[in-house]
Amino acid sequence: MGFRRRLAMSLIVGLSSLPCGCELAGGGAHLIDQLAGRPVVSKEEQSRHRAAYVEHHNRSDLYWLLQNCVTTGMGVHEVAGIIGETPELETQSQWLKQADYRVDDKVYKFGPDNQGQSIYLLFREGRLINHNPEEYQPDAFASQLKRSS
Repeated sequence: MGFRRRLAMSLIVGLSSLPCGCELAGGGAHLIDQLAGRPVVSKEEQSRHRAAYVEHHNRSDLYWLLQNCVTTGMGVHEVAGIIGETPELETQSQWLKQADYRVDDKVYKFGPDNQGQSIYLLFREGRLINHNPEEYQPDAFASQLKRSS
């Protein structure tokens, strides 16, 4: 086998082990968070907020999980595992879907929290889409209300 052929085979084998595309959505999420400047959250801290949300359904714990642990591209079961509850598929979700969404997008409801609010997350082909962690900052909901009035 010639040098060029061995070099090409080595490159193919080496590059095939690198994560790409959908593989980055789950396993490479920490790498993406680091590159985006988001802090890496410890498993203990995540577990503490999940347990508190499961026990008391505190909005602050749910928002913390959505802001710090959930990222676009995660699967439904992955998000459910982070939050600590099984979501409910919304079959009447047309009111949530605006011009940027497809007919086959799925909407899942998490909650309600201890204040009666539920969170609706959209998934396309089983992956979370259009998730903006900044929407779940403690003051984000109040500031949205002020802008709309």
